[in-house]
Amino acid sequence: MSDIGVFAEGALSGVRILDLARVVAGPYASRICADMGAEVIKVESPDGDQVRQIAPKPDLGMSAFFQWVNAGKRGLSIDLRKPEGIEVVLELIRHCDAVIENFRPGVLDRLGLSWEEIQRANPKTILLSINGYGSDSAWSDRRAYAPIVHAVSGILADQADYAGQPVAQTNQAIADTTAALHGTVALLAALRVAEATGVGQRLEVPLYDALLATYSEVNNVLLPEPDDRTMNPIYDAGPHGAIAVAGSIQHIWRLATETHKIQDPTPPGSALDAKKRHRREAIEAWMRSQASREAILLALGEAGIACAPVLPMREALVSDLSQERNLLVEIDDRRGGTRPLVKPPARFSHSTNEIRSAAPRRGEHNREVLREVLGYDGEQIDRLEANGVLSASDPAER
Repeated sequence: MSDIGVFAEGALSGVRILDLARVVAGPYASRICADMGAEVIKVESPDGDQVRQIAPKPDLGMSAFFQWVNAGKRGLSIDLRKPEGIEVVLELIRHCDAVIENFRPGVLDRLGLSWEEIQRANPKTILLSINGYGSDSAWSDRRAYAPIVHAVSGILADQADYAGQPVAQTNQAIADTTAALHGTVALLAALRVAEATGVGQRLEVPLYDALLATYSEVNNVLLPEPDDRTMNPIYDAGPHGAIAVAGSIQHIWRLATETHKIQDPTPPGSALDAKKRHRREAIEAWMRSQASREAILLALGEAGIACAPVLPMREALVSDLSQERNLLVEIDDRRGGTRPLVKPPARFSHSTNEIRSAAPRRGEHNREVLREVLGYDGEQIDRLEANGVLSASDPAER
């Protein structure tokens, strides 16, 4: 085996990314890269990333949400409304392999950071733009937060129809995280091209497109006659809680009855809906008659049925499985304590992939980054601070 050298510290060691993004989608993409060893420099406005404020009042400024998407980065606070601020960013781009942003289309151009300007600064740089509906869309100017994209993409209606429940919003930013993952994959591919050719590319990943490209049920909905089988039921096992199984209800019924001799209570000649209801009730009655939840799971496993208990998330995070996986790691909460984060899921045989540090305070690394990357001296940095181009939060704030 050849020596992988610096890449043992992370598969993206040596890659530098300028993160101009806010909230979730863009910052999460750069967070994934930071875990894999990339140097990520996060640029915030003087007002700070909005995600700092998505928190209970005691957690404002360094929220769990902010820590989740920004761990492992160094932080600058630059006022992009000032020409000197744009000049600093363009200088940084000359030293970066990639730039990530998730402004609405056109905002970068108005700031003076168009793709053409970025190319002039560094022809090898990749620009990853994550937005709502695409820069060439009639909806390009619309505000596109994840809950809105969930609604207009059809996934909320599809989930409601599947569950037989009223339409309800999901509390998971699926559109953001899905676009971030697609964006990260595209960025890694473009980095490979740039390394081979010296030519950078502009990448665009709309939340809308990414969500529908990834949503597995799109393929069913597009069939001339969509598959109307009842799939993956959740059974009420009474005192043993809710039990999830995988497969169609017909498949589950066949395996369960063949193995455990559950009697079919359906009256002869019953309609399909009545047959489904009676058989569900029979399986639930059988589950409730078992000695424990563990006994149910063992019995279903004997029948060849994939199954699991429906757990509250807090319970799942501290379960035996999560502990065996060492899933939670403690990071500095920047307030004198620690907070848990779920570690990166990808495990490399020869490279580290880990949360490398806590998220930065706003502008925490202004001086460090500008000295190290751009070679600025103290006088230059003092002048930028005096002109309001650079700012930082009070380190004593908690």
